[in-house]
Amino acid sequence: PKSADLGNMFEEEVELEMQDILLAPPDESWQGGIMQLYRACAPTCKEILRNLGGDVGGVPPKLIEDRSIDDSGVDGVGLWMTQSNDPKDDISCFVQPLQETVSSIETISKQAGERLVVLMNPQWRSVDDALDSASREEGIFGSIASFLGGKGNSLKILEQAGFKEVYSIEGYVCKGGNVRLMKRFDTDWVVFAENDSETGFITLGEQATRPTYQDVEKMLDDKGVSLKYARDFGLAPKLE
Repeated sequence: PKSADLGNMFEEEVELEMQDILLAPPDESWQGGIMQLYRACAPTCKEILRNLGGDVGGVPPKLIEDRSIDDSGVDGVGLWMTQSNDPKDDISCFVQPLQETVSSIETISKQAGERLVVLMNPQWRSVDDALDSASREEGIFGSIASFLGGKGNSLKILEQAGFKEVYSIEGYVCKGGNVRLMKRFDTDWVVFAENDSETGFITLGEQATRPTYQDVEKMLDDKGVSLKYARDFGLAPKLE
């Protein structure tokens, strides 16, 4: 979407699924893992920045990649920026940021003012584990949990900076089949299940809050969807 379509959302958090990009090692120099995902994310990031940044006389803005944000050099973190004719139109996009990147995000966000700052595919989990839940608490207990890796304090900083989740698509296996969870800034969470011929997805349901695994399992049950192995062996109706 164009920045104008987002109203007053000057910071965005975007999660994408790279399922349509073939991730194959080209040669013995392949680094694999998160670095390969970074290289898969980069073209999408550039396309988003070109679309949001507009153009002057048909010429898109200049794109600059800053990998110095990745202290180790192998954590798959990068900062992409547009360089427009008018600095007020510049956009920054952090690709695959870590919790350790949040202080830099906060700094860039303050410097950007009302210019757009985007987070793409942050490397923290969408769901909470015990440390994440504890780190959301106030006081010394929450501080210790954050120090030990809980993401609560990081999310609080981003929320105070004005970041909003504008697009997210996630996937995992439930009852043996592939499911997808998708949300846009102006919609509820929508849950899809892949059909057995692997040619498309059917809608299972919607929910205002992010559906848990148990919520998705219940949606499948309510639709009469059996375990995939039962469908594969003809013991239950196919999902089409």
